[in-house]
Amino acid sequence: MDDRSQPTTGSKLPATTALRRRAPPSTRHSAHTATTAARKKRNNKKQIMPYLQAQVVHYKPRISVLDKELTTVSYHGLVNFLLLLLSATLIRLAIENYLKYGILVSIPGASVSWSDWLATLAGVLSVVASFLAAYAIEKSAVPAARLRHAESDVADGVTDPALVGVPLEERHTVMMHVANLGFVLVAPACITYFAIFQPALGTLVMSFACIMFLKLYSLAATNFDLRRAYRLNDSRLDNDPLRFSSLERGRLVVDTVQRGRPEQHADNDDSGDADSEPATNRLALRHIPPFKTRSSFSLNARALAEALVEGDDCIDAKADALPQPQPRLRQRSVSAASETLRRIVAASERCSTMPATATEAVGEGAHSDGEAASSHEHSLPHTLQAEAETATGKKEKVARHQILYSVAYPENVTLPNFGYFWLAPTLCYQPSYPLISGPIRKSFLAKRVAELLIIGMAMYVLIQQYAVPTLVGSVQAIDTRNGFWLSERVLKLSVISAIVWFLGFYAIFHAGLNALAEILRFADRAFYLDWWNSVDLAAYWREWNLPIHYFCKRHIMMPLISPPLSLPVNVGVIFTFLVSAIMHELLFGIPTHCLKGYSFVGMMMQIPLIQLTQWLVRWRGPESGLGNAVFWISFCIVGQPLGVVQYYYTWVKNNP
Repeated sequence: MDDRSQPTTGSKLPATTALRRRAPPSTRHSAHTATTAARKKRNNKKQIMPYLQAQVVHYKPRISVLDKELTTVSYHGLVNFLLLLLSATLIRLAIENYLKYGILVSIPGASVSWSDWLATLAGVLSVVASFLAAYAIEKSAVPAARLRHAESDVADGVTDPALVGVPLEERHTVMMHVANLGFVLVAPACITYFAIFQPALGTLVMSFACIMFLKLYSLAATNFDLRRAYRLNDSRLDNDPLRFSSLERGRLVVDTVQRGRPEQHADNDDSGDADSEPATNRLALRHIPPFKTRSSFSLNARALAEALVEGDDCIDAKADALPQPQPRLRQRSVSAASETLRRIVAASERCSTMPATATEAVGEGAHSDGEAASSHEHSLPHTLQAEAETATGKKEKVARHQILYSVAYPENVTLPNFGYFWLAPTLCYQPSYPLISGPIRKSFLAKRVAELLIIGMAMYVLIQQYAVPTLVGSVQAIDTRNGFWLSERVLKLSVISAIVWFLGFYAIFHAGLNALAEILRFADRAFYLDWWNSVDLAAYWREWNLPIHYFCKRHIMMPLISPPLSLPVNVGVIFTFLVSAIMHELLFGIPTHCLKGYSFVGMMMQIPLIQLTQWLVRWRGPESGLGNAVFWISFCIVGQPLGVVQYYYTWVKNNP
């Protein structure tokens, strides 16, 4: 027998052999099973299908990936490629511009003369003087309104034309406001046209003047309605006799047939007080359905109940659907049960007496910047009201047509109240606004200010380095009447003008207005909607600038189509665009010394373009994108650069 077949006790075996011998039987069985399963799997993979070249390939109906019926496909990779391609194109244009022109950027304001700076200061001071004049006019109207309020009676005042319409003392106030509104436009316009050579400074002065004109008009019109309600002893601001009036041969006639009908409120459960009064003491209101869109601040709420312009309710619904920020009350370590009970009791006491507009609180910035919500507080009544509704499971009905302010007329006619409206990021005057309590968020404000500075410098560099050389070439193209050269200049300028316009929009409507709202604790920060997804031009003009949209709707459209005028809606639309066209011509024509009506014609041409885009939407559907494409082409690719070229050419020829 060989000695190697039976090793001795002291001999050493290899490590693998020792492990095999020490492994238990169960381990060896499981390893064998796994090896067998892997072998069978490999054999199945290697199985050859029969008749390889006769296998079925097309076995069910399918659509292409790029077909519009397929809504689940993602275009993320294609969008990334297009963005990279656009970035490469812009980089190439930047390199080409540098090789051709070098560095053209200079210090801002270095070439501006002292006379332009002094004229700019004079224009700004004239606008400030008009604001002080408006305050003086409103202050002078208060004593007469108090006298009428003390002498008038609701039953007599409803049908008295001197109270319903415009009494003698009110006519003097209106005439002074009209003169002041004319001054706030004429004085800066004359200073800009005759004394300011630099178009940028002229545009700054005219922008300030146009904004102040709209604010002062809203201030005068709103106080006119509030003063009229004050003369009628209508403290609830819900019994406007003009809703049932008309103009006959130039005279105001109030429909008195409605007297004697019981007053009805669609959303007000406390109707016992109104029914307890005699039927002849109050001009009855017709049944007004609850509003499903943004509440109106006009006394004539009947016009809002009827759809004014097609799609306008959708725009207001989108604005109302903007989410509110998370509650910013600081967390306190107290008993949850006792704290909830205390807040419910406080809510039932405070919310019953607190006006709705004084308890609303809406903020903007916490979502976009990811800042801590607990560092900034909402107004307490709003939060308590929301918690009380959640705890009781019952929501309080609010009539959307009701006008509720925390400051009543004439207590609102003060310089601090008017001054807040002057600085507030809105064009519609209210005696009170929804505010946010708590300290100012310094980090949020610093971000917005930094964005303003960075975007302002980027816009200046883009204009000086890229837009100015293109505009200089466009002058030569117009002089030589070379259509192809001019088209090339316009298309080249469209890239820079679109970028500058986007940057300016973000700087003004997001960074600037949010910074101003944060300083003033202004809560309603819905300054714009997703206008870039507009399917037609009408949606764009409503969504891109909500302060202007609300002003036109409140002070132009509503008074025109409501009693006593009751004009057709189309007339109201045309008049609204007419006012906008005049303001655009003042804003761009006067600083460039070019009153040829380019902006006026461009704004009035929006009416047929709106009809065209709406027809395309009805023809192909909103998801086709044709209306959106027409909007981008007419506004950004052709409209804006062509208008800039025309104004620059005229300015160069007038100032050789």
